[in-house]
Amino acid sequence: MKAHAAKPARPRTLLSALRHARKALCCRLQAALRQPDPDFAQVFGTLVAEVEAIFRHEELIMGTLGYERLREQREENAVVLSALHRVLPQVEAGDAALGRTVMGALLEVLALHRLSVGLAPAVALHAPPQRVRGSAARITQRVTLHNTLRAGTRPRAAR
Repeated sequence: MKAHAAKPARPRTLLSALRHARKALCCRLQAALRQPDPDFAQVFGTLVAEVEAIFRHEELIMGTLGYERLREQREENAVVLSALHRVLPQVEAGDAALGRTVMGALLEVLALHRLSVGLAPAVALHAPPQRVRGSAARITQRVTLHNTLRAGTRPRAAR
């Protein structure tokens, strides 16, 4: 099954995939930062490729969820990737200090992105209405709608 075949009716699953991928990337970056300089310089290109793959994966999921700021997120990702690709030749030539500086800054950017990737409330409010079957599902849907309206927000379909 292809990744883009995921159903937007399952936003929690997709958000979980986003969080998991981001957390795994941060762990790999931190592990690489603990390596000696020659090893770090050797692994740097692989890390750049992983960051690029994770960003593509996140953009695909955000597009599936109908994330309203997808364009801005892509622009931010492009700036990060541009910086990584710009220093890649220097790091591979042995400038591990530059690579460590860039990776440290990347970890800080990823921490900030983690806040913007917390889309659960936005996705829940902007998810298209779905047809439910069974009395328990209908009751759950009504309770969710009621709680949302009590909180002072309205789902997109009700606006």
